[in-house]
Parts: sequence; C-alpha cells; structure tokens
Amino acid sequence: MSEHLPKVTYIIIGSKERLSRVKSYQIEKGAECLLCPFQSIEELPSLLDLKIAELDSSVISLIPAGAFPKKDARAQLEHFSGSQFHFWGWYHFGNKFKGAAQSIGKINTLLNKVPQLEQGIFFSRPLYFSVGGLGDSGLNPFAELAKRFYLRLDPQNPLPSLTIRAKSLLH
Repeated sequence: MSEHLPKVTYIIIGSKERLSRVKSYQIEKGAECLLCPFQSIEELPSLLDLKIAELDSSVISLIPAGAFPKKDARAQLEHFSGSQFHFWGWYHFGNKFKGAAQSIGKINTLLNKVPQLEQGIFFSRPLYFSVGGLGDSGLNPFAELAKRFYLRLDPQNPLPSLTIRAKSLLH
C-alpha cells in the first residue's frame, strides 16, 4: 500500500494572487505538488504546519511561487526519500537574477548559512516536527526554520538551483 503514497511533496508557497497565476508543474511518479496560498506572511507558519501534518510523504520541499526544482534535484530528493535519516538543505542560487540583491543574498547564505527565499528549502518530514515547525516567518520564511534545523544537524550540500519562471517569487 505504501507504494502509492508520494515520497516527495513540493509545496509551492505564495500569495493567493500570485498562486492563481502559477501554471501546473510536471512532476515524476511518486511525487506530488501542492499549493499553499496565504493572505499574509504571518499566517504562513500555521498553514504550513497544518498542510505538512496531513501529508504522508517523507520529504518536503518548500518552493516560492514562480520557481521549481530542476529534474536532477528532484531525482536527488526522491533518492533521499528512501533514507530513514533526518536531513535538510536548500538549493543553489540560480543565474536568472543578477545584481545587488542576489549578491547580498549569496553573501548572507555563505556567512549565515541561512537559505534565501529564492533558493527554497527541503527537509525530512519528521525533522520538521521535531524542531516545532516553521516558527516566526519574518521577512525570510526560511530563516527561523533553518536556525531550528541547525540546532539538530548540519545541512546537506545544496542541490542544483531552482528553475525560476517569474520575477515576483512570493508576492
């Protein structure tokens, strides 16, 4: 029976308006893609906690609207799903956005080891609940989660960058 359950769930997060413009994603068998629309960033932690609690998959990937993991990154996440170990990590920065904002984000990720929104984040489902969920979202919804994960274990090496389809990722 567990053969029919998804191994990897991609949760696309963004405002309701932004997600209404997102086209469907082609994903492999054994994976699912869910949308997580929110009115304000403050409601994101409770929405994600509820959505993740309902899932049966072992790997969760939070992706900003307008982006999606490349095929090789998706294959690696499917491979990770067979592991019984806790893990987490993020995706490399892509090359679509260049300039001061991305340069600052790259430096911030390098120094603080906190993934930026446009990088996305992935983790084993049990690890998410072992650290108490997303926590306070602030400007970067992944910052508090990454800090909580770091208390438990070091991240995986970053996976290949996300494919960015839009200029506005979250809003």
